[in-house]
Amino acid sequence: MKASDLNKSPIIFDEAAHRYFLIGDDFSSVQYEGITSVLSKVLFPKKYEGVDEEVLHRAARRGTRIHELCQATDTIPTEPQEGDEAYKQEVENYKALKAEHGITMIANEYLVSNEGWGVASQIDCVDSEANLYDIKTTYTLDREYVSWQLSFYATLFEIQNPGRVAGKLFAVWLRGDKCELVEVPRKPLEQLFHVIDAWSNHETLTTADGEEIESLVTIEEQIAETREQLKALEDKRAKALEPIQVKMTNNGIKTLDGDRIKITIVPDSTTIKFDSKRFKNDYSDLFAQYSTESTRAGYIKTTLL
Repeated sequence: MKASDLNKSPIIFDEAAHRYFLIGDDFSSVQYEGITSVLSKVLFPKKYEGVDEEVLHRAARRGTRIHELCQATDTIPTEPQEGDEAYKQEVENYKALKAEHGITMIANEYLVSNEGWGVASQIDCVDSEANLYDIKTTYTLDREYVSWQLSFYATLFEIQNPGRVAGKLFAVWLRGDKCELVEVPRKPLEQLFHVIDAWSNHETLTTADGEEIESLVTIEEQIAETREQLKALEDKRAKALEPIQVKMTNNGIKTLDGDRIKITIVPDSTTIKFDSKRFKNDYSDLFAQYSTESTRAGYIKTTLL
């Protein structure tokens, strides 16, 4: 299959506003809803609740640029931008993934729509076998979300291209040196209709518990991403300090006062630690005599999977 075999949607995508429009002959316009917006309102209303707006914007900018750079290796060229070097690993992994699995992408940001539903979206990647792909750059991969997203895309793809059947559905997860091609199941058509009906009626299809857990997952991901960013900054700081420390040491300077920072070389020192485990083994009676028992408060623990 070639890109020229795919039918084009009459919908226009306003990239700046991230909105979809159908322009009539009289230049009137009808706005279409994006699938991610439908999912956010119906199934995942609290997915990003409590997450700082700046964090979301920063993650969105990062994800968008990685998409652009990866798709530049497919069908859509892009001009170099400052900071692209930071995403070199993701782009190389994307290219390696395609080579490993023999994937040939024929279309990127392929716009599909359905007038009856009033929805439209762009599919990240379509390959020569009509398999559909969505590139994700989040800290963890939400497979359930991608399954819903690509299931809708597959249905819109088939509606727009009568006689063609969408192939397999894949998430391409790119995060630093991590790279996975994950096949996700396709949701039954009746479930998609159920979501569209709920969206049309301004309803949600989630339980309160489900919403609370989804919100917690998002917060945990934000914490994990912040720690990851902090670690990267600490590594940069250590690297920046290396030549400064060498110069200070060579010139016998212990403290350097700047306009906004003070740098001090702390000399090596020795500490004495008490080996309580060894003492307990050697002098168990004496250890028991000087030991006190206390109760540690219980707590709830979370672990990102």
